[in-house]
Amino acid sequence: MTIKRTIKIRRLTPKSVRPYAVIIDSACVKDDGRKNCFGILLKEKSKGWRIGYLIVRDKTIPRLESHPDSLETFEPVSGKTVIAFAPALHPDKAKVFLLDKGVVVKKGVWHDVAPLSKRSEVKIFENIEVKTSYHKLAEKIVI
Repeated sequence: MTIKRTIKIRRLTPKSVRPYAVIIDSACVKDDGRKNCFGILLKEKSKGWRIGYLIVRDKTIPRLESHPDSLETFEPVSGKTVIAFAPALHPDKAKVFLLDKGVVVKKGVWHDVAPLSKRSEVKIFENIEVKTSYHKLAEKIVI
């Protein structure tokens, strides 16, 4: 039997997602307001990256996944999407956030996405080779 629960959708802020992810924004840029500026959000040694494109239709999150050896970006393209995060040691303690800006998910963080709209689309960057672990949630998240 699957148990359903109501979950609060939170706003993505640097503080609210600090345990799980880094927001992709201009905070890393020293902007003087006069010319083009470039900043480094983070650095990661890698043997290469791959770019993925995800079309999301399932409004339930029955399980979370984790990548112990790879960062992963989730960047909203169209529709409205939520992203669930849970700490590495507590995968059943998920928090759900509105994915209204790109994020870099930290290694080992449990995560998954679901649409608020009928369909949403998300661009994903991750290591060229990714190890994935799955955790079936005790209580399925229904959007």
